[in-house]
Amino acid sequence: MCVDAKSKWAEVRILRDAPSSASTITLLQNIFSVHGFPSVLVSDNAAIFKSEEFTVYCKEHGIFQKFSAPHHPATNGLAERSIQTLKRRLKAAASDPAPLSIKLQQIMFHYRTTPLASGLTPAELYLKRKLRIRLDALLPNKKAQVPTSSSTARIRSLKVGERVQARIQDRWHFGTVTRKLGQYHYIVELDSGRSLKRHINQLISTLVPKRRVTFTLPQNPHRSQGIPFSSDQSQGRNEPSLQSPTPPRQPPVRGPDQPTPPANQQSQPTSSRPARERKPPEYLQDFVLQNLA
Repeated sequence: MCVDAKSKWAEVRILRDAPSSASTITLLQNIFSVHGFPSVLVSDNAAIFKSEEFTVYCKEHGIFQKFSAPHHPATNGLAERSIQTLKRRLKAAASDPAPLSIKLQQIMFHYRTTPLASGLTPAELYLKRKLRIRLDALLPNKKAQVPTSSSTARIRSLKVGERVQARIQDRWHFGTVTRKLGQYHYIVELDSGRSLKRHINQLISTLVPKRRVTFTLPQNPHRSQGIPFSSDQSQGRNEPSLQSPTPPRQPPVRGPDQPTPPANQQSQPTSSRPARERKPPEYLQDFVLQNLA
């Protein structure tokens, strides 16, 4: 056990085996790494505190060793009383099936939060503040809470149902605020239907309304329209037809007096272009031309 002389703050470590100089230095190093090195270390006359290894450790860290008088434990009365208090409470908790480490933690917590003769607890004297206990949870303090931030800048806020742009990595997506979580976080539902949590720095107000997508079937202008028909026609459509089929037409027979058109007669094509005068070229004037066709 190690006790602070001014605040009565105590630190306890458990040893499974008999203490040695090396194990004691390891435990003290664990305590000093949290609370710092003391200027004076008062102990009894045990061999582990007077060993060369422990003496060198104290000199290296600037710790002055002070020993109590032999066979006079009252010289180190603060540590002795703390040990007696711890033993008495451990004996009272002997019927508790919890492990020794758990019982030791509970005892030390109550010891640090119990007021001393000065009216202050060891935690108040050492840490300059009160430790929160279960009674504080049952009877919470109704005083106004001191703001944790010293900045007086106005914090930007959003309303539920407000349209925003939410940042997802390097892109911005439109959405709507559906829920407010505390002072800085919001639940946003994107237009795609996805819901996500975003910080106020990842949201920007926007006036772009939510896009509503409607699907309409295209009208085909070439679609055939139904032909209305009367009831008589509908009745006649269902009745079988009694008319005889019309015989196929025969080609007319020419008489002997009628001339038969020649088979090679062809219709002359008519040209829409104007006619021009055709004559042989001038370089053929010295020649006699004959049509061989």
